[in-house]
Amino acid sequence: MAAVEQDGRMSGPRPVQRLEVALPVPLPQTFTYLHVPGAADEARTVTAGDLVEVVFGRRRSVTGLVVAASAPAPPAGEEVAGDGAGPARRLRDITRVLPAAYRLEGERRRLADWMASYYALPLGEVVPLFHPPAPGTTLRAGGRAAPERYPAVDGTVTALTPAQAEAVADGSRRLAERAYSAVLLHGVTGSGKTEVYLTLIAEALAAGRGALFLLPEIALTPQTLSRIAARFGDRVAAIHSGLSAGQRCRVHELAARGEVRVVVGPRSALFAPVGDLGLIVIDEEHESSYKQDEKPRYHARHAALVRGRECGALVVLGSATPDLESLANARAGRYGLWELPERLGAPMPAVEIVDVRGGAAPDGLSPALDTALEETLGRGEQAIIFYNRRGFARALQCAGCGASAACPDCDIAVTYHLRPRRLLCHYCGHTRPVPAACEACGQAAFLPSGAGTERIEIHLQGRFPQARLLRLDRDTTSGRDSHHRILAAFARGEADILLGTQMVAKGHHFPGVSLVGVLAADDGLGLPDFRAAERSFQLLSQVAGRAGRVGAGRVLLQAWQPEHPVITAAATHDFAAFAAAELELRRQLGYPPSRRLARIGIASRRQADAAAAADALAGALREGLADASLTLLGPAPAVFERLMDRYRFQVLIKGDLSARRKEWVAGCLRSLAESYPGVDAIFDIDPVSSY
Repeated sequence: MAAVEQDGRMSGPRPVQRLEVALPVPLPQTFTYLHVPGAADEARTVTAGDLVEVVFGRRRSVTGLVVAASAPAPPAGEEVAGDGAGPARRLRDITRVLPAAYRLEGERRRLADWMASYYALPLGEVVPLFHPPAPGTTLRAGGRAAPERYPAVDGTVTALTPAQAEAVADGSRRLAERAYSAVLLHGVTGSGKTEVYLTLIAEALAAGRGALFLLPEIALTPQTLSRIAARFGDRVAAIHSGLSAGQRCRVHELAARGEVRVVVGPRSALFAPVGDLGLIVIDEEHESSYKQDEKPRYHARHAALVRGRECGALVVLGSATPDLESLANARAGRYGLWELPERLGAPMPAVEIVDVRGGAAPDGLSPALDTALEETLGRGEQAIIFYNRRGFARALQCAGCGASAACPDCDIAVTYHLRPRRLLCHYCGHTRPVPAACEACGQAAFLPSGAGTERIEIHLQGRFPQARLLRLDRDTTSGRDSHHRILAAFARGEADILLGTQMVAKGHHFPGVSLVGVLAADDGLGLPDFRAAERSFQLLSQVAGRAGRVGAGRVLLQAWQPEHPVITAAATHDFAAFAAAELELRRQLGYPPSRRLARIGIASRRQADAAAAADALAGALREGLADASLTLLGPAPAVFERLMDRYRFQVLIKGDLSARRKEWVAGCLRSLAESYPGVDAIFDIDPVSSY
């Protein structure tokens, strides 16, 4: 417990409270403040669970959680012990008590406590997940809580297939029990998973309970929100980072008051204060974007299961290509299993593998794909071209010496972009003009190496000048609502070809698409990561699923390794064969779901410091975690050893770490930071990649 210096308090005896506040700082302690009723925005007694704003160091406004409150407190101005680093200090008053809508209590507080324990974090670092940025911000006049950007969708309930009806019947029974349960909904693309979700939401609302609908990407929110709102009206709202602070606060407050009963959005929507929560849907549950890649590094799927447990809700995890951990849980009986094995209205698209070895696709598109695209456009149908590489060229090589332009802060070649013309590092964001001559040999001739979406776009514009083309990648979606505008225009039939990176693969419903072409289908298989095969299969299956949602569909997979088991399994829509082979390989190698995994990353501007810290940490871990149930790998340089001007090393821990052991490791990392100034350390529980 640390005291915080007082400044600017009024004098005179007043009834005060002493508060212990958890703040979003990397210290395992609370901080003591005073509350004088009448001096803050709300003249009321503060209790545990309230959110308050305080001054902390040089930060003039920090939001924290009151974990304990005593009344009355000792006389104002009392001297209290310091933290050992300096003299005793006087206590500060809090700045403001946030409205009751922002209180963190009940099952949401229990979820926060679980997350702090499971991810080995101070409680204060978890609290920001449970409130919007700038909580209490007023919505500006004319602002809308849930903007809808897709055309209205028919909200009529459709007749259920026997498989859907079976899933709904079991879900209804589980909802009626008002007890926690989890179910994996495994349905092929286009099999009607969303209709199952909506029917169960209706059941929950009819019983007076609320629902959360989680999506992996902001880009999917408007389309899904339109469909849900068409069914349930103004009881539905969205929360995501694309909304203003006022809009997010408005949705939070409406949910806390019970005026919004269904909240839709990406992982941040999980923490909305929906009362009497009965149903949590996690759509496309396999997506890695449910894992936050910055502190707190939580997985929304795991946290959703805990929230469901704490409030007696049904949690439905849906996917055409389930995460192998979810599949293992279903097979072990920890989850129920609903299966939708057939597509609605049309068969699964025919998939062809195109061998591009030997330069069979000089302009990115093979002759087979070129012909298929020409035929598709001739019939007035739409096509999606998927290529998971941005820019014009992956590298810019000197024609004389062969050197590639590299990022000064990362050990990676920079990507050549045309619009605007520049060299850009896709990892750290470094950018610089294209040089007039090679920095190594001085020759003024360059060869773009490896295509990207910009280059494919130029080729398509020249090859099919009459076709209307849209490109969807990070370069075309930097503006506000740009995802929505591009996807909505394509959904309305205002373009013939949608070219893009993995953004085009994520659960979109485009009835006019009959052709999907995938360039470099095996591109991700070479990554040094235990999930590389799983991610590749999921991505190929998902993008293939965009074709033929209404009529006949066709998919062409261009590959350099056409016989690879992942490529052949994706081409035959054979998830069972892929999962069987991959699960056995994971078991042999000791990776999830066979064993749990934790990753510790060490980084520093100085390579020697990072290496020394990593060695010291690994030694401490081997001594402190000596246990036959655990396996330590490393320290070893990360796959990309230098990123963002940081040299990176890592240690992997295979096995189940108890809460006590996680806290011990977190303590080791705090000690490491003190012993090695300038060295950063991260502790990632259940990482979605091993590099």
